[in-house]
Amino acid sequence: MNCILRSYNARQAYQYGKDITPVQRIIMARSDPLVHTEFEFSERQDGISFSSTMQDDVSGCRFKQISYSHPLRWTSIVLPMTDEQEDRAWERAIELEGKKYDLIGLAGFGSEWDIVKPHPDKYWCSEAVAELIKAAYEYDIPRWPTKPVDLFIPHRFHPNGLFFEMYRRLTS
Repeated sequence: MNCILRSYNARQAYQYGKDITPVQRIIMARSDPLVHTEFEFSERQDGISFSSTMQDDVSGCRFKQISYSHPLRWTSIVLPMTDEQEDRAWERAIELEGKKYDLIGLAGFGSEWDIVKPHPDKYWCSEAVAELIKAAYEYDIPRWPTKPVDLFIPHRFHPNGLFFEMYRRLTS
């Protein structure tokens, strides 16, 4: 089964009639043009998406059915997964559901210095999605002696960073 990493491209969306919000402009200072990330599960889970957002009534981690009807607003990467890998991602999403949005921690990726620390129990979009990817692929689990620990730190990712990190990992 395949899951999909979906990243909202604010510049392309603007070209097709969607305004760039003030918060998106702030995020673009570090993550231009991708400003939001969603994890779309396979048809096994009815293609439901998971992320953390301030836009829904939840203001945090949530599941949502999203049509992605305007594909030019979204940049996507297929995440090939076994059923077991997707189940691990699903279990992690269940654990995170309802956690609040980390607006203060979001400022942590606003600069390259590690000045602002993320809240240990709050998440922004790319951090929450990276948590699912980390669980699915079991990143950071030692595979000694054949492989060293593969550091994958969810709170270090902004939408652009997560997109290109997964692109690198899946194409190398």
